[in-house]
Amino acid sequence: MFHALTCSWARFVASPIAVVVAYATTVLIWGTTWLGIKVSLASIPPIAGAGFRFILASLVLYVMGAVFRVDFRRNQPPWHLIAVLALSMFGINYALTYLAETHLASGLVAVLFGTMPFFIFGFARVLVREPVSRNTLIGAVLALGGVAVISLVGDMRAELMYVVAALIASASSGFANVYLKRFASSEPLATLPPAMLIAGVGLTIGGLVFEHVDPARATSSGSLAAVAYLAVFGSALAFYLNHWLLQRVSAGIMGLSALMIPVIAVAVGALAGGEVFGIRDLAGAALVVGGVWLSLAAPQVKRQRRKATVSAIIAARAAAGD
Repeated sequence: MFHALTCSWARFVASPIAVVVAYATTVLIWGTTWLGIKVSLASIPPIAGAGFRFILASLVLYVMGAVFRVDFRRNQPPWHLIAVLALSMFGINYALTYLAETHLASGLVAVLFGTMPFFIFGFARVLVREPVSRNTLIGAVLALGGVAVISLVGDMRAELMYVVAALIASASSGFANVYLKRFASSEPLATLPPAMLIAGVGLTIGGLVFEHVDPARATSSGSLAAVAYLAVFGSALAFYLNHWLLQRVSAGIMGLSALMIPVIAVAVGALAGGEVFGIRDLAGAALVVGGVWLSLAAPQVKRQRRKATVSAIIAARAAAGD
């Protein structure tokens, strides 16, 4: 019975359906974590909250590695990869994301973070010499216009530093994803736990030194539930799936999630978090999402046309040979 279940699971993991399920799960989880961060901030300061999250997430991943019998010594990734992920993907990224959410609606932070593909394009251009298309540049201008509409008009002017914090977090995450793509073949359960643990310990120490953590509020049921959700689902499971997907699909396809996650985050923030978005905010968000769509969709269409052209040439040559 157990052997049959193991074989069925192995067949599912190797199927295209598993990729679709993993992708959809990742998008849905990360679409809800923005509100989870907002809830946790009600009782835990931002730096300490991010630290608690990643310490717990690393422990969950270590347990998963033990369950799946991962040989941590044999699959040990380069230490520079762990250091880069600890600093940029889990450290700077989440410290600034949590900080931004102390003054901005969770949905708007998700929209601002949706600019990450542009940073991915930029770092990919520098690190792996990937070309940047005209549509990418046009999309970047549209998205920057959306950021300006959200942050530089009316009462939001005073919150500019938090908008900048969200954008720097997005850039940090973009760099980390490009760097990780170069080592995507590494074992996720050997790569992610030490990076999360290092970042978590560093953030926790910083939070305990520079922030006031109220033990009673930090250990309340609502606070513990929010941190547990962010650690187990938003970090351990989602980042494992993200790494697993990077081994199977292109960075461009992964980047398409930037179109869906902010939409889910805005909807969740409005429906479950009581967040209110004005016409200016929604217009700015539309510009950001539209710019990202223009940049990401165009290369996909171009690749599909190129494949169709190649297929037509092969078919024509085959017909001529007949």
